[in-house]
Amino acid sequence: MKERTIKKNVEFSGIGVHTGKKSRIILCPTENDGIRFVKNGEVIPAALDNVKYCDREITLSKNGKDIRTVEHLMGALYACKIDHLRVVVEGDEIPALDGSAYPFISEIEETGIKELKSKKRERYIKRNITVEDKGCFASCAPAKKLEIHYIISYDHPLLHYQEYIFNGKCDFKEIAKCRTYGLLSWKEELNKRGFALGASEDNTLIYTDNGMLNEARFPDEAVRHKIVDFIGELYLFNPIPIGRYFVFRGGHLLHFQLIKEIKRSENGIQY
Repeated sequence: MKERTIKKNVEFSGIGVHTGKKSRIILCPTENDGIRFVKNGEVIPAALDNVKYCDREITLSKNGKDIRTVEHLMGALYACKIDHLRVVVEGDEIPALDGSAYPFISEIEETGIKELKSKKRERYIKRNITVEDKGCFASCAPAKKLEIHYIISYDHPLLHYQEYIFNGKCDFKEIAKCRTYGLLSWKEELNKRGFALGASEDNTLIYTDNGMLNEARFPDEAVRHKIVDFIGELYLFNPIPIGRYFVFRGGHLLHFQLIKEIKRSENGIQY
């Protein structure tokens, strides 16, 4: 398979789910140098070394220029198999749109995708790796195809147990339609910390104490969205390390810890 970019510029604008501020991004085709973000003239490659923060979001940073919440866009670029792209960012955060990766995918496909001359590289996990944190864990193992088995569990009747396996047999777009989510009881504390200031029923699946404020697109939408986040974060280590992943009660920080361990394990990766 050949590497790919888009045929022409495509723009997105809206508010950030965490900042609550308006932002605009312009995706521009390039034929080399991978995926790069540009903010106020500063070029920030989409790479693990540029991850500044990974608690409730993934923030990329370089020389004091921050770009928040890149994971949904990165998941969309993986879905569209985009290898090279310049993302010009006007604002502090990637627009939330509807809270999923799907609007990005839809617009990119409508804009058109260009195949390049270079052949795609592949990277494979070669040994088992596990990271743990307070009863949560994430692991990877060798496999010929990408598989992600994810389980979430919260103290909530609708989120007590959700499980999903992504193994390439299902259409990734069905996962990409799944939105970011949160419990209404989290909002006050998150807002104090500068998160979820732009969260609403328009861009977030919101759970109340015993039910929901808005309607889920799938019964297991929350865990599906976790896979979107995870793939978006894996794509910061492009090409994605192919293997079998299992995540139990994970989050951005645990994902990042696993990906860093994969990167550290030079003997565990084969090109």
